[in-house]
Amino acid sequence: MLKKLLYLFLIASLSFSVSAASKHFPVKGHMKTRVEFWEKVYTEITTREAFIHDTDDVSIIYAKVKLKKTRRAQARAAKAEKKRIGKIIRSIAKKNYKNLNKTEKRYAKIIGKKSPKRLRRMARRIRYQYGLKDRYYKGLIRSYAYMDYIEAQFKKRNLPTELKYLPHVESSFNYQASSKVGAAGIWQFMRSTAKQYKLKVGYVVDERRDPLKSTRAATRFLKDNYRSLKSWPLALTAYNQGVGNIRRAVRAVGSKEINKIVENYNGRNFGFASKNFYATFMATVNISKNPSRYFPEFKKPRKFRYSEIKLKKPFTVDELSQSLNISKSVIKKYNPSIRRSAYKSPLYIPRNFVLHIPQVNKKLLANYRSKLLKAKGSYADAKYDKIHIVSKRENLSEIAREYGMSLAKLIEYNSIPNPSLIYAGMKLRIPSKKSATIAQTKKLKKVPTGPSINPVAQNLSKDEIDVNLSLESYNLDILRLSRNFYSIKIEVEETLGHISEWSSTSLKRIKKDNKLRSSRVRLGQKIILELTPSQLMAFKKNRNEYHLSIQEDFFEEYKIVGNRKYKIRRGDTLSEILRKNSLPLWLVRMYQNAKDGDFTIMAGQHLKIPKIKPRKA
Repeated sequence: MLKKLLYLFLIASLSFSVSAASKHFPVKGHMKTRVEFWEKVYTEITTREAFIHDTDDVSIIYAKVKLKKTRRAQARAAKAEKKRIGKIIRSIAKKNYKNLNKTEKRYAKIIGKKSPKRLRRMARRIRYQYGLKDRYYKGLIRSYAYMDYIEAQFKKRNLPTELKYLPHVESSFNYQASSKVGAAGIWQFMRSTAKQYKLKVGYVVDERRDPLKSTRAATRFLKDNYRSLKSWPLALTAYNQGVGNIRRAVRAVGSKEINKIVENYNGRNFGFASKNFYATFMATVNISKNPSRYFPEFKKPRKFRYSEIKLKKPFTVDELSQSLNISKSVIKKYNPSIRRSAYKSPLYIPRNFVLHIPQVNKKLLANYRSKLLKAKGSYADAKYDKIHIVSKRENLSEIAREYGMSLAKLIEYNSIPNPSLIYAGMKLRIPSKKSATIAQTKKLKKVPTGPSINPVAQNLSKDEIDVNLSLESYNLDILRLSRNFYSIKIEVEETLGHISEWSSTSLKRIKKDNKLRSSRVRLGQKIILELTPSQLMAFKKNRNEYHLSIQEDFFEEYKIVGNRKYKIRRGDTLSEILRKNSLPLWLVRMYQNAKDGDFTIMAGQHLKIPKIKPRKA
């Protein structure tokens, strides 16, 4: 009897991962199969391996393969392997399981008994799934840095604590993560959603990457989803799909049960990734609750500890590093919300920013705070250079006049070989009085400003193309209508909230001046603004920095490795093409040599689609 009980206990513990769903996150029917599949993806194969499987029935795994070294070779091998397996399945259908050869028998055993019609469908839905074992394990170790804080925030707001594992699916707990379409941080907030939940997204500090502030925003976001949908599985899926799409799915299926929606809903935007979002989440929940079971080598990392210093005045990263005697790499590790641009240029971390440093005792912390209070800093007397981002149709003479310096000095200080070839988005250093004086007596090191011509516009065939950050394909023109009144056109990823913030004009005033009933705006829509000269200068600066930061974030994570032609078919929409290729509009538009943001498509037209590759494996 005792042996039987022990046996039953062992069986129960082995099946724990799928059956251990909480009351908030049930796993029923075919969802169990999906969760089991993703557990295998997360724990059995690495990013150098893949499963070849059926798209609809993920329990059917035809093979586990090792991937080729290059993406191109992988794509060729995948295409050939899917073709080979499809041919075998069609042969099984044709023979109706009779007189099969050895290979066909092996695949017939994997597939099980199916009708010829179903087999032919299966031959068309063969898919590659790359492994995630090594990526998940790295994320698991990273997750412990702030996990205690994340869990406490969910408990504080009476939310299911399983939600603390969601960043495993969103970002692998990579605090610097940026997606192709512009989401950032461990919770992968888009800029518009970040703004909605009071996260500041600026050129120097991006609070989407702050694990503390972004977690608080994520709890509010998820709670709002739950208030709308009254179901945690739906609220979770809406994190990926949006509340509107989930409501449409519920109406179409006539059920709020996630497993029924996944199996029966076939909405345009509800593809394989969306159907499996809930299952991938539940797989990471199961693994993360008991990592030693899947990774015998796992040892819980030491708790990540830090001290905080609230800055009383602006500092550059260099100034903070010198004053505190802490390396810039350590500052970067402890402060993921400080954007990379602040490490490359003398940009100021704003006053009231809460700086994290390695944990120190109270006495040393007080000493650090005292040092920063006494430090004179360069912000007040502008000893550091300013960075100017060139606007479209702006010339060097205008820029020199704007900063009260000679054209010759501006050209010399930036080592500009051909003044006529400056471009929108190019960064120029504007010398302070101190550095200008030094320049007269000492030859300064040449400042790299990037190539004069945007290489995207050229048909380059390099294996990797270093794309120059450029605003040439944007319509950022500001048309003067009369004294202090200007007209602009809404650009990609801009909202009325952005326009209000950049111009220091209330949203209410902008809506009134433009006779707008709502805050919704569309790409290319004209907006009239009343701006003083100082507001105009700030508006241009903030707007340029915003669009440039989107490009900088993208190219920190991805590189261009070529392009391909796509012929527009009848019924194609630009949004659908972008979604299928997981590419942002600004990048695809850049490849079409679009002028002033003018970009439309029509049947028969050929689009140039950039090929991208992650910089880190």
